[in-house]
Amino acid sequence: MSKPSCICSGRALPGIPLVAMAVLTLAGVWAACTHSPHPAGSVFRDCPACPEMVIVPPGAFVMGSPATEKGREADEGQHAVTIGHSFAVSKGPVTWDQWEECVRSRACDGASVEAALRLDRDGTPTGNLADPPRGHHPVTGVSWLDARDHIRWLNDRTGEGTYRLLSESEFEYAARAGSTTVYGWGDQPSHEHANYGEDAAGEMGGKAEGRDRWENSTSPVCSFPANPFGLCDMYGNVYQWVEDCYEPDGARLPADGSAVENGDCSVRGFRSNSFESTEVTLRSANRAYVYAPDTRGRGYLGFRVAKTLR
Repeated sequence: MSKPSCICSGRALPGIPLVAMAVLTLAGVWAACTHSPHPAGSVFRDCPACPEMVIVPPGAFVMGSPATEKGREADEGQHAVTIGHSFAVSKGPVTWDQWEECVRSRACDGASVEAALRLDRDGTPTGNLADPPRGHHPVTGVSWLDARDHIRWLNDRTGEGTYRLLSESEFEYAARAGSTTVYGWGDQPSHEHANYGEDAAGEMGGKAEGRDRWENSTSPVCSFPANPFGLCDMYGNVYQWVEDCYEPDGARLPADGSAVENGDCSVRGFRSNSFESTEVTLRSANRAYVYAPDTRGRGYLGFRVAKTLR
């Protein structure tokens, strides 16, 4: 499948239906095309311990969900977003192997994350998700602050200072990858495309079906096909922290795709969904939840990194 790219003179972005283009054009925010020095779909790695990064093209999309979408929440109001620059996104969520490199460098607090995974939400010991799969599985149990520590370590390793978390808008843009359907691959949930739980709304718990062979467990990163932008696990496996301070009205998220920095910063958001979640939270527009930035021990929550391109 060819990689989407920005198209000049008002022509279509490949993979984005004309109806979505019309909405964006009427909103007056259709992206102006620039000749980017960063070819969309290119893959690079800055250092042996750094994640594999994929260049995502600039573009415009309609964020949120229509009122008719099953499972839609009130905070998913549709609005046009234009991302006028290429940026890079890690191909998958950060893995345990990558996290432990940071721990060994003493830049990340592995001991506190391990301890938190063995405690319930009220601080009492629990056996639930106490020993998640490691190696190439996504790291879990980390806080937003832990994710920032890992990013600081990457920036120190590369000397560039350009690694960061995705904004909430960037995450949905990268997940949709030009699609306007309920899920990135179509309007029906599919265990061929993501590691998630029960199909019935309200029924939590893992489920093994089709390509999804993992029940109540994370899957190794990129066990499912990449989307048209070349990114894996944008749906399912683990929830992933984003940069934004909390904004309760999704329609008020910045139209330029940047992160909210002046909302309720006592909590931070995350996107995607996890191996135990339902088809409702698997949707592209689902805004997940918010936690305090120091929240650890959630065995379904990890992160991926982005990079500003210069």
